[in-house]
Amino acid sequence: MEDTKNADRIVRRRDLLSLSEWRSTQVGMWAWLMQRFSALLIVILISLHLVYPYLVSLQTIMAFFVFMHAALGLRVIFLDLGTDTMLHKTLFYVLLALAFVLFVIVLKYRILYF
Repeated sequence: MEDTKNADRIVRRRDLLSLSEWRSTQVGMWAWLMQRFSALLIVILISLHLVYPYLVSLQTIMAFFVFMHAALGLRVIFLDLGTDTMLHKTLFYVLLALAFVLFVIVLKYRILYF
């Protein structure tokens, strides 16, 4: 990461193609990016769902991103309630794993009973 000083402010620049730059990114930034990406995809998928309401693959993909977005939202709620900073990374992985497990349960229920 490169720091340059312009007048009284510091501008941080990241080399977007450098893998070492991305590896140093904190979990909180990945969670933020994933939540924004999933929100955008949910809006697109809901729009597509209005056009193709019976497309099961579309519903499945949308359900996956809704569960992921909800898990990351719960993480933000826990952080706002004052969760210890040592638990941030654990909270990220546990809530994403819980979202994935719930998604698989719902998917299994949908396949078996519909």
